[in-house]
Amino acid sequence: MSAGVPPEVHWFYAEKRPSAGAVAEQLRQSLWFARLQEAWVSPVDPLQKDPPFRYRGYWRGHAFEIEFEPRRYVILRMDQDLPKIVEALQRSLGAGPRFAYLDGEGWVTYEWRWGDAEARWQELQGIPRYQRLRRLDRRT
Repeated sequence: MSAGVPPEVHWFYAEKRPSAGAVAEQLRQSLWFARLQEAWVSPVDPLQKDPPFRYRGYWRGHAFEIEFEPRRYVILRMDQDLPKIVEALQRSLGAGPRFAYLDGEGWVTYEWRWGDAEARWQELQGIPRYQRLRRLDRRT
């Protein structure tokens, strides 16, 4: 997890969910702290109370989306492969992504998973619209 951010207030690890706007602010600050200055995120639905939560972001003219269910998974979708965004999320979460693929809409997608990685890998392999599927959490 990101250095200096206690788990009880981290946008992903916290048990108690603040408002969507407060989570957006925490997410922005965690990206900035992870050296992704100029990133901006806002909730897709500011009134949503139940997961999964979705945030739309922009960085240097590029669109991205972060979907997450606290303490279970994070999915990052980008209009192109942007390693700086992946690295910033990796720093914030304290873990690397498990999977990468091109989704059915052409978005470059990375997934972080806790607890159900093998089942999710099997599920991803059965979805034909996902292309260039890669497992990133295995050492070769």
